[in-house]
Amino acid sequence: MKRILLGNEAIAWGLINSSVDVVSGYPGTPSSEILSTYQFIQRQFNIEAFAEWSTNEKVGFEVAYAAAVANKRSCATMKQVGLNVASDALMSAAYIGNKGGFVLVVTDDPGFYSSQTEQDSRMVAKQARIPVFDPANPKEAYHFTRHAVELSEKFETPVMLRSLLRVCHSRQIVEIEEPDFKPREGKFVKDVSRWAALPRKTRLIQAYQQMERIQELTQYNWEKLIKPKTLGLKPGKLLILTAGTSHNFVLETMESLELAFDVLKLDMPYPLPIKEIRSLFDGYEMVLVVEETTPLIEEQILTSKVKGKLSGDMHLVDEMTNDKLLKAFQKIGVYQGENIYPNLPYQGEIPDRVPKLCAGCPHRDVYFALKKVFKRRAVYPSDIGCYTLGINQGVIDTVLCMGGSIGMAIGFSVAKIKKPIVATIGDSTFLHAGIPPLITAIYTKQKFVLVILDNSTTAMTGRQPTAEQSPQIDIKKIVEGLGLQVLEYVYENQMEKTVDFFKAVQKHSEESELPTVALVREFCVLDKPMMLEKPLPGQFATVDQDLCNSCKRCMVEFNCPPFYWNDNKKIEIDPNFCVGCGACMNIVCPTDAFIGDDR
Repeated sequence: MKRILLGNEAIAWGLINSSVDVVSGYPGTPSSEILSTYQFIQRQFNIEAFAEWSTNEKVGFEVAYAAAVANKRSCATMKQVGLNVASDALMSAAYIGNKGGFVLVVTDDPGFYSSQTEQDSRMVAKQARIPVFDPANPKEAYHFTRHAVELSEKFETPVMLRSLLRVCHSRQIVEIEEPDFKPREGKFVKDVSRWAALPRKTRLIQAYQQMERIQELTQYNWEKLIKPKTLGLKPGKLLILTAGTSHNFVLETMESLELAFDVLKLDMPYPLPIKEIRSLFDGYEMVLVVEETTPLIEEQILTSKVKGKLSGDMHLVDEMTNDKLLKAFQKIGVYQGENIYPNLPYQGEIPDRVPKLCAGCPHRDVYFALKKVFKRRAVYPSDIGCYTLGINQGVIDTVLCMGGSIGMAIGFSVAKIKKPIVATIGDSTFLHAGIPPLITAIYTKQKFVLVILDNSTTAMTGRQPTAEQSPQIDIKKIVEGLGLQVLEYVYENQMEKTVDFFKAVQKHSEESELPTVALVREFCVLDKPMMLEKPLPGQFATVDQDLCNSCKRCMVEFNCPPFYWNDNKKIEIDPNFCVGCGACMNIVCPTDAFIGDDR
């Protein structure tokens, strides 16, 4: 059957049609739709399988890997920065191997569109010495997923499928099979010498076994994947080696520039048969390697003929585009024509769009109240989540990584910076990586305020469920179990109450020698009708133009999307964006210009 699928949906179908019946991981753009699509297909076809989100990527990896050790076919899914969290488990799993097919799906984000870093997960695969597939489109994502499962089982090794943003979120017609799901029976065969890999003797044996697997996989890559593609090569001026989405840009740019060169696409860019690939260079003047984002292929096959990132002929940062490839062709001297991809500035008046929280988001009210109570002089480390979008309210000073707000708060406390320290973190992030640093803060007796913004969902990546949906798991009880008092506030859209709560938090912090934890029970504004017994009464706002003095306080400190400047340099509220939360009518405006709007 044929379906129009996102790349992530194609990966999910590849897992289903490979009878992968254990899928776990942690949501993160651009990977989030993989597991949720799998769950949708699972329900649609009444498939008996385990497909659940874990508290973080390391746990997700361990769950899926253990299932593969027990003969199941399994998959762990995450984004590239999540792989950092799971890398400890990955490095050991790469030595030990597995019984059932085990695929690690990692999605990369060239261009930093929704990530702190642009890291290339293929380099982690190389470090771990596991094979990695690099699909160029959703159709390949489907087939490469199935191939990865089979290859993992054949060689008893984890296999990475590394997909890029432009594959994850592009659509293509993909021919897929009707589900014929055949789950494996889980069975664990005890073998301490393999599964309990301890230093040094056992690890030495496994290290040599790992090297043997890589040699076998290298030969497989040549014989099955690369060699059949070399039959049509006709030596000439230039050979282009590509992988993943870069292949699409090469074909498109050559067509646009009316160029014709041999192109060899490498589906599995690690491990490469170096000797065999280099032997192909003899008939060419130059070899250009086009890949995203780091020179993984180039490093493996480097000779004096090879051009790419290491030679300075390809860009080093940001995602691939046609104009970047054109410039590379110009640098190596195979194209001297005009630039058909000029980077011309847009002539229309488009204002810069700054990050903003959704209209009606409780995070905005919390940040406004924090600034009012703790003032600008406080230091505000924050974390990864929806609340990071509040950075333009001036209550976020640092963003490092998942759980980093608490670790940074400890460091600022240790540095004795003589300023109040107020850290913010979401509930999913706290469960993911916030508990260990909080334990450190307690036993080292650090002094700061930790605000946990608890909306009981992973809102930033699509509102996936968190562990708090289980009645036994409650962040308040977790923190109390560490010996701290929790100051709890159930959010109301009345700013005076929010400010009063944080005044109490401030007083507690001044009197305490340990971290002060404030737990704000919120709702995601998109979940509000479900989270509340009944929706809040509509309190839509408008602005009294006579009272508005254009002080900008509402724009700078509250920063709600419906606010805009009119032709008279006064604030107005777009009624199409206002959700009726009424929060702005409470102490936001010094002249009380925000008033109710009867609709």
